[in-house]
Amino acid sequence: MNRTPISLASPLTSIADVGPKRVEKLSRMGIHSILDLLYYFPFRYEDRRSGAKIAHLAPETSRGFIARVRSIRKRSLRNLRVPLIEADLEDETGTVRAVWFGQEYLLKTLPENASAFFFGKAEVSSFDGRLSVRSPVVERIDPEKKGQKSFHINRIVPVYHEAEGLGSTFFRKTIGTVLATLWGTDFDPVPRSVLEPLGLPTWFLSLVEIHFPKDLNGSGDTQSLLETDYPPRKRFIFEEFFFLEFLMGHKKREVQCTPRSTPYQIARDARRRFLESLPFLPTKAQERAFEEVQNDLETPQPMNRLLMGDVGSGKTLVAAWGIYLATSSGFQAAFMAPTEILAQQHFRTLGSLLGPHGIRTALLTHAIKGSERRALMEDSYMGNIELVIGTHALIQEALSFKRLGFIVVDEQHKFGVEQRKILIGKGETPDVLVMTATPIPRSLALSYFGDLDISILDEKPPGRRPVETRLLASTEEGDFWDTEIRPSVDRGEQVYVVYPVIDSSAVKELKDATTMWGALSQKWPDIAVGLLTGRMTSDEKEEMMNRVEAGLVKVLVATTVIEVGVDVPNATVMVVENAERFGLAQLHQLRGRVGRGDLPGRFFLIPGNGVSGEGIDRLRVLTRSDDGFRIAEEDLRTRGPGEFLGTRQSGLPPFKVADLVRDAPLLEEARRSSHAFLEMASEGGSEKTWEWTTLMNFIRNRFPDVAEWLLVR
Repeated sequence: MNRTPISLASPLTSIADVGPKRVEKLSRMGIHSILDLLYYFPFRYEDRRSGAKIAHLAPETSRGFIARVRSIRKRSLRNLRVPLIEADLEDETGTVRAVWFGQEYLLKTLPENASAFFFGKAEVSSFDGRLSVRSPVVERIDPEKKGQKSFHINRIVPVYHEAEGLGSTFFRKTIGTVLATLWGTDFDPVPRSVLEPLGLPTWFLSLVEIHFPKDLNGSGDTQSLLETDYPPRKRFIFEEFFFLEFLMGHKKREVQCTPRSTPYQIARDARRRFLESLPFLPTKAQERAFEEVQNDLETPQPMNRLLMGDVGSGKTLVAAWGIYLATSSGFQAAFMAPTEILAQQHFRTLGSLLGPHGIRTALLTHAIKGSERRALMEDSYMGNIELVIGTHALIQEALSFKRLGFIVVDEQHKFGVEQRKILIGKGETPDVLVMTATPIPRSLALSYFGDLDISILDEKPPGRRPVETRLLASTEEGDFWDTEIRPSVDRGEQVYVVYPVIDSSAVKELKDATTMWGALSQKWPDIAVGLLTGRMTSDEKEEMMNRVEAGLVKVLVATTVIEVGVDVPNATVMVVENAERFGLAQLHQLRGRVGRGDLPGRFFLIPGNGVSGEGIDRLRVLTRSDDGFRIAEEDLRTRGPGEFLGTRQSGLPPFKVADLVRDAPLLEEARRSSHAFLEMASEGGSEKTWEWTTLMNFIRNRFPDVAEWLLVR
């Protein structure tokens, strides 16, 4: 088959030995292009350089050596289903036996007197005490070919994750072939003006060295090639951070260049009238957020702000202030929450905060049906409703607004890019406030939310006491329910008991909510024990929460469906079983559900059997701190950024080699460099235009979803 020369834009089928079937396998691995293939980095390396002599082979050590085959044979052993292939190898210093299982082709490809390179671990035979090498990698050497090259031997060899039946041998040969074809290219997606001051290597050289290193980075250990200070790896860590920071900065500038459709008309005494209607005084942090939101609304560009605050810090009041300013200026507002329980909670809270100002509010969830739903839709369209609070139901096509100008998205990580886009599209350049009760570490917030302005509520309203937190040993659980939980119920308090799964069919070694609801109901037949899970219908959930809030249910067994939005002042105790299965930030959120009334709260963590000492130490963080930001930092360090970001990262470049915690200095450098490049690019010039175009085209080719993400505020 005639093949065209390979370029970065070539299809995978342009590579030798890559046909349609292998293209399908690669696609299932997320490798769709030449670029994707080149960025499929090895996860470890083997030092297969030759140099050892047979006499110097040591037991339990992997070495590479060149030897001649003195003899080779097949043996059938009674206890083995496959034949054993044995070869006696020799060089000028001695002999060693090589053993393979079932590889009969070696009898033809490795005949007597053939010279070959071998790599494997030497071990002492338990049968005769001789030194042998079990299943060594072998590649025959042609004496007539001087300077013979190979992707698999006589070098530091990359090892790739195997999937779809494609292993390291395939990836070494395929990636090596592509790199050889591209040899000499001076292409680099990162602008030269960014790379040169940092002394980082060029793109192609870094690709070659990260796949096929020449040396061990000044060390005798292949592990050094996986460290941040290995120049090619450092370059790609920086590149990942740079792409992210560049996209964030670019998107923020695009939003800032979007003119507001209609300016706000904010009365001079708006703040005074709003504060006078409150039954309490805002905290200084809330006052600061009030100022930031108002300043945004008075600018010529629409607001795009993230409001972060710990559990109970009062984010809803800040949202109410923004809604008050919007409706006072003749706009409508929409407030989207991830669950019906949370939407109902916000409906009650915002109704009490905004009701004194005559702001008409409606609740829209999937539970609202029939004529009530049709009337709500009509009132929203006509502008008779000024605030619609709801779940994903807000983004349905049937809901439209007369003049939507202010949007609040609560627990933003629960929503995808497309969902936010639909809601924003229902207005004309609306102001957007996204909120999260999961405190996000500064490094993560600046990186993944760099396109947003950030407000932080770092203090709680007066009177909120810390929740007492205890970590129980498994041996303490026996008497715990009778000595700690039952007395709380007898005093008239309410209790939550949380489990990681709904039933035993999910993960059998875990306790589950359904089984334990039955067990507790049987243990305490005189107590009303309720069950709340995500599998229940909307009506069932609402009915159960109404019973809990009315005090009819004393013990509520639940999954993390109660993580946010549940506000029952009489609930004072929470027990979390198999606590090791939850993230620290998630446990901190759960802890915020108790102690919300006049009585102090207590929070009990019960780990499962066999949890490691490291797992126990991780949970112990909660017993020492109620600072959500400190807890979030620890969660980021131990579990990574996934749970903080949720669907937020959809379309954003993923991290393959970078680590937000470990590589924080490079992240800061990438942020400075990207901002400087954006400033230079905005000044124009042919070179900057070319660098900009190259960078944007590369990002679009590497991450096709980025173009979609860039269109969404």
